[in-house]
This record gives sequence, structure tokens and C-alpha cells, in this order.
Amino acid sequence: MNRPRRRLCRFGIRQKVVLVLLTVLLTALSVSGWLVLRDMERNVLSETERRGVEMAEYLSRSLAYSVVGYDYHTIQLLLNQVVQTGDVVHVRVLSDRGNTMAEVAHPDREAVERVGFERPVRLNDGTVVGNLELELSIEPIVAQLAEQKESLIKREVLVILLIALGEFLVLSWIIIGPLTRVSRALESNVDENGVILRDIPVDSRDEIGELARRFNEMRAQLNAANQKLHGRVEAADRELKEAYQKLLEQSAALQHSNLELERLSLTDPLTGLGNRRAFDQNIEADMALFRRHGDISSLLVLDLDCFKGLNDTHGHDIGDLVLCQFADVLQSHARETDEVCRLGGEEFAVFLRRADEDGAMAMAEKLREAVEAMVVNVDDALKLSVTVSIGVATLSTRKRITSAQALYKAADQAMYVSKQAGRNRVTHYDSLITESPSTATHFA
Repeated sequence: MNRPRRRLCRFGIRQKVVLVLLTVLLTALSVSGWLVLRDMERNVLSETERRGVEMAEYLSRSLAYSVVGYDYHTIQLLLNQVVQTGDVVHVRVLSDRGNTMAEVAHPDREAVERVGFERPVRLNDGTVVGNLELELSIEPIVAQLAEQKESLIKREVLVILLIALGEFLVLSWIIIGPLTRVSRALESNVDENGVILRDIPVDSRDEIGELARRFNEMRAQLNAANQKLHGRVEAADRELKEAYQKLLEQSAALQHSNLELERLSLTDPLTGLGNRRAFDQNIEADMALFRRHGDISSLLVLDLDCFKGLNDTHGHDIGDLVLCQFADVLQSHARETDEVCRLGGEEFAVFLRRADEDGAMAMAEKLREAVEAMVVNVDDALKLSVTVSIGVATLSTRKRITSAQALYKAADQAMYVSKQAGRNRVTHYDSLITESPSTATHFA
């Protein structure tokens, strides 16, 4: 039995389960990490906001008396110190009239992300004497968030790999291993007749073991049913072969019967010659050749003279004997290419292929002489002789004799003229001048 080929790369249960598990874990950890990072970012930004507000408040109080006294030098020194020692990238002090009293900006101010704060400069009694603008860099916050994000991603990847590895090992040990043993046992466990040879060697107490035990219990039942079915199939196969053989015999008999019926439908039962139907079928192709290429052929219509009187005098058995011997004479003198048939009664026809008027007349005269010389030996005391009247016609476009029907009518008319002229003679249609089928008289 041919074993199924194993694919080198198979997307089995392990791969599917691990893929689903990885997808779920990746989605869950990604959502969880995104939420954690979002909370961390919100907390860091809130802390930055608080720190900036406190720094602006402290700096505005420190600069209040310097702003009132227009101490530009002190203000400038203080601002320089703030920018150099802290995360402040830009600070400006405005008077109560809106004039800039001092301003310091970090060289990399435009390249860093920053957040701005603005606070009024007040004296202790609350009088506003100026305004403070401060911009605080958030680059350390961004760097911190990026570091935390990278660390979170590494932890997530490690967790996913550990879970996937554990799941893979558990699946392989608990599920995939037993299923593989079952599959391999089934693969080589059935012979060419469909008989299950051995039990499945799985004895675990889980669902797979239960499945194997149920299968082993069913093995005997399946083998018995298979044996019974195999016996029925063999019996049915024998019956089918016998029926097929009978059908072949019947088909052969039917074909033989059809051929015999076709032969009988085209054969005259008395003389064995072709009948009128066979004659018409056999010469139809010659008519087409004449109309297309001008191949000339001729037809002889022969009628035994005084045959009705012979039948009445000696009986139909003697008449049939005469007809059979007459048919033998026609066949023995005709060429292999000629068609000889019995049209009906004592009337016969001979179709002469590739025969013109002279050739047809010569053949007709030869047949007339042979029939005249024919002696029918009925018994020792009775010997009969007969004569025949023959009409001849040749295909001709000039005389409009171009079809089988026209050729037969012309030859038949010539035969009647032979009868009228005294019987036992040959007449060609071309020699007729005034005779026509409508005026001809039938002679027995």
C-alpha cells in the first residue's frame, strides 16, 4: 500500500497553537505596555509641569526687588546662572511696561523640545512689578521615556518567548506526542484489503488514550464488517462479470441479427441477388460521378418472355427454378464491376459501369444468347428453354438521362419495345423514335 508522503514543512497543531498564543500574548502585552507608558508619560509631564511652575514662582520672587530697583546687572547674572546650572533653555524678564530688562537663551534652544511657563513678578504686598517668561527643556524626560519603553519591550519579548517555549514543550509532551504515535500507527496499520492489522499503542488516561481505546474496540467490528463486505463485493463482481458476458453475447447476437436483417432487406430471397433497394443504393454514387465528371455507364433491363404462361403451365416451383438458373446465367456472364439485381417478378437489371452504348449493346447481346442457349432440366422427361427481351439505356446529358430514375425508365421503355418487336431481342433507347413509356404495352 502506498504511504502518503510527508511534507518537510507542515503547519501542524503545535505551530497553530503557538501562533495563536504568540498573537494573544503580543496583543495583550502591547496593550498593557502602551497603557503603562501612557501613564508614565502623563506622570512625568505632570511632574515637569509642577517643577516648572515652582521654578518660575521661586525665580519671580527672587527677582522682584531687582526689577523694582532696575538692577539690570543682578538680573542678568541671576538669569545666566539659572540657564547654566539647570534645564532652563530660555528665560526673559519684562518690566511692568513690557520692556525687556534681561534675557538669556541656551545655544541649543531651537534643537530641543521645551515647554514654556509665564509668571508675574510680585512684591510681598502683591504689587506686580514685571513679568517672567521661562522655557524648560523636556529632553531628559523624552530620553527617560524612551529608555523605559525599550526596557518594557525587552521584558515583553522575554516573557513571550518563555511562555511560547513552555507551551510548545507542554503541547509536544501531552498532545502532539500521543497524536503523532496514533498517526504513525494508523499509517501502516491497514493492508491492501482494508483490514486493520494492529491496535493503537496509546495507553494514557486522557482524552487521546480514551480515543485510542475506543478505536481498538472498534477494530474487530470493522474487520468483521470489512470481511463480510469483501465477500459481498466478490459475489457481486462475479454476477456482474456473468451479466456482462451475457450482455456481450446478446450484443453479438443482436449485431448478427441486424446484419442479417440488413442483408435480407437488400437481397432477393429466391435468387440471392440484390433487390431494387440495394440496386438503387449501389448505383447512386455512379450517378453523382456522371453528373460531376461525365463517367458514362449503362443499364440493361431484362424480362423473361412468356414467363406467366410457363408458371401457369408448370407451376410456381418450376418457375422459381427457371428464375434461379436465369440469375446464375446473368451473374456468370456479368463483369465483377457490374451490378446484377432482381427488380421483381421475372424482371432483372444489370448496371454496366464504364460502358458506353456499343459496350452495353455487346453485353446485352451476349446475355441474350446465353439465356437462349440455357436449358432448364426439370427432370429426365422435361427440359425447358426460355428467351429474354432486353432494353438498354446509356447515361446522357443530351437526352436528359442523368439520374437513376431516368435511366431505368429509358431502359424499361426500350425493353417494352423489344417485347413489341417480337421478343428475344435487344433494343437501345437511342434507337427509339416514337415510342414512350405511356404508350408501351406490357407483355407477359
